[in-house]
Amino acid sequence: MDNEKFGNFIKSLRKEKKLTQKELGEKLNITDKAISKWERGLSFPDITMLNSLASFFEIDVSELLNGEKGIKKEVDIEKVIEETIENYKNLAEKRQIKIKKIKKIIGIISIIILILSLLIQGAYLYVLRKHNFEYVIDILEYIMNEITIVSATISMILLTKNKRIKNIITYILCALFSIVNIAFMFNNGFKNKCIISFSSDFSNELVLKANKDTGAIRLYRNQKLFLFAKENEQFEHELDGEIKKQWLENDICAITYKDKDGNLREFVVTYGDRGNGISYYYVTTALIGNWQVSTQYGNATQMLVDSKGITIKKNGKSELFKYEECKQYGTIALVLYKNNVPKYVIGLDKNCEIDEKTDIIKKGGTITLSEISMEKNISESLYCMTYKNEKDLSNYNVVSVGKNDYKIQNGILYISYDGKNTIEVPGDFSNMINNYNEFNYQISEEKTIFYYTKDSKRYLVYSNDMGNNWNTVEIENESSIQNIHFVNSNVGFMLKFEDVAMGIAFGKISKTTDGGNKWNDIFFGVGNENKIFKRSSQIKFINENIGFLTMPSVGGESSDLYITKDGGNSFNELEITENNNYDYYNLPIIEDGVLSIKITQGSDGDYNGGDYKVYYSKDNCDNWSLER
Repeated sequence: MDNEKFGNFIKSLRKEKKLTQKELGEKLNITDKAISKWERGLSFPDITMLNSLASFFEIDVSELLNGEKGIKKEVDIEKVIEETIENYKNLAEKRQIKIKKIKKIIGIISIIILILSLLIQGAYLYVLRKHNFEYVIDILEYIMNEITIVSATISMILLTKNKRIKNIITYILCALFSIVNIAFMFNNGFKNKCIISFSSDFSNELVLKANKDTGAIRLYRNQKLFLFAKENEQFEHELDGEIKKQWLENDICAITYKDKDGNLREFVVTYGDRGNGISYYYVTTALIGNWQVSTQYGNATQMLVDSKGITIKKNGKSELFKYEECKQYGTIALVLYKNNVPKYVIGLDKNCEIDEKTDIIKKGGTITLSEISMEKNISESLYCMTYKNEKDLSNYNVVSVGKNDYKIQNGILYISYDGKNTIEVPGDFSNMINNYNEFNYQISEEKTIFYYTKDSKRYLVYSNDMGNNWNTVEIENESSIQNIHFVNSNVGFMLKFEDVAMGIAFGKISKTTDGGNKWNDIFFGVGNENKIFKRSSQIKFINENIGFLTMPSVGGESSDLYITKDGGNSFNELEITENNNYDYYNLPIIEDGVLSIKITQGSDGDYNGGDYKVYYSKDNCDNWSLER
């Protein structure tokens, strides 16, 4: 007889009667467990119950034994029962063999776990602990103890032939050892708040322990098997509250927390290097240049690193961090402080490579910038906007500046004579971004001069040797500077306006003969009584004696030109053409040693298509002609 078929048949009959196993057992005066064993094919009803069981389900005994309704074959009941009992015996033997096999496997696994736990605990107790290593989580020591106790108990029970009494003793010993171990765990395993974090690629493991009573935070390094680590250093400030972890890179993890006075604190754990692993370098030096977030939307976050410090421009606001407000961690991270409060953390990305000669990040390296707070922060990736030569960074500039041009960044004025090398002009040019026109500064091989104002004072800063040496001199600050022009390193002229109204300017022309240290006022404007200049007047001298002064009208319709031949002490109007259509005189230029003046028709000119005339002089401005 098929045991499984018989069990399923009993189950289907019970369900036809809509009875539970318990209800069926009550009707047959047997337990529901017996019913369950029948239905699972694990046992067979007693022979004395077959008739009552068949009668209850309203079937024939032969149908019951055959496990199917409608089959009423003659059945030798005693023979069938004997066969069934034999089947059950065979099934029980197979089950016992399977159970023994499972016990053996579990026992072997327990032995393997026991050996591993003993090896780990032995390595810790007799080797690692002597070298000041600890478990990364304090309770791991007691968890390993418990694993050892349980695995030893299971191994002894399953792999040895112990009598029941011996097994009971083994269980009791296991319970006693476990109670003692758990007691020690609760006494010693929860004194510290243990913090573990892994980088995204699992190459580095952060291990921190904060004492729950004192708040002291300890950092652990030299991790072994992810289970052990050695104390490396203790944080300067104690913890009060939670710790925030932020992986900027797989080898840079920023730690943010508040101390017991409620002050925000920052510590950066670094595991890597971007250089050759031997030399030490300053992150601030590596960051020199102009950096920006790569985006086409909104105000892109920018960062400028120059001689003044690190300037962060974010959300329309600019903030300068001087170098003494920066703290370096390892050789790949930097924290920026303002009034001792951490504001930003900067990390060098893995694609950064440090140039061994200059200690500057090579072309293509990016950095990660993140604001510091206990809230969730979004890190931003910045790339360097300043040009970097892939092969040579020896002439690397903080900012890129065109030939004979200047640029003001972070209050610093940079100039370049060749469009490649950049020179920093000494002085504070924070207030000068919109103060220069094309005439009130000069960049040349013989003379380079700029001016700036600070604390209500005005200064001239100049160089006579292309930026190798600089001089700074204070001058009067009662008027605006319209024009500065030097004809050589010593002789120069300056046009200054004291007041401007209705297109008319009141001012003066000053002269220096000692390079710009001392200035003497020499001319006060055109006219007899009310000497004046025009609002857009400019001056230009071609040597120490000959110079020009423009007097443009307000709307630019015309412009008179005045000339001096006595070094700027007096000016006379210069009339070159009698054609009234050409009435806008520009300042002269010198090309290949020839002086020329371009005369246009002004803003209202439309004669002959609005053309212009150019006149040339070869005899110190005495005569002018259209022929060169």
